[in-house]
Amino acid sequence: MNKFAFLVAILPSLVFTEIVPVQECQTGPLPTSVDVIGCSKLPCKLSRGQEAVVYVDFRPASDASALRPSVFATVLGVTVPFSLPEDWQNACDWLVGTRCPLTAGEDVMYVLRLPVQKTYPPVAVDVELRLIDQAEQVVSCFVVSAKVV
Repeated sequence: MNKFAFLVAILPSLVFTEIVPVQECQTGPLPTSVDVIGCSKLPCKLSRGQEAVVYVDFRPASDASALRPSVFATVLGVTVPFSLPEDWQNACDWLVGTRCPLTAGEDVMYVLRLPVQKTYPPVAVDVELRLIDQAEQVVSCFVVSAKVV
């Protein structure tokens, strides 16, 4: 990959985000880093009526020809699936500086966009992201603490 193109692709994440600590999932390996735009400490504030943008750096342990996001929200001890818009269902479309298929050990950046509806109540929430490959194996997974404001 052209080093200049890669630098241009990741520059927004270097300027506007900070790496935040995340929790490990029971279902898969942690990403290399997670950067939430506008979040410098936990819980990350998710503003109603806006999109939360998360840059996820990871290295797949095996080759992946397809990738899809699976998001869950845990509020007051109850975990529910979080539906992403249809055009965000293919994680391969939201990779920065690379495309599917992915090679084992490759450094990959995925951009997760979460719509935070105005109707959501102001509440603490744990957001879990699983990136799942064509064999339904979890390639990377993390949980981040947030608060809807």
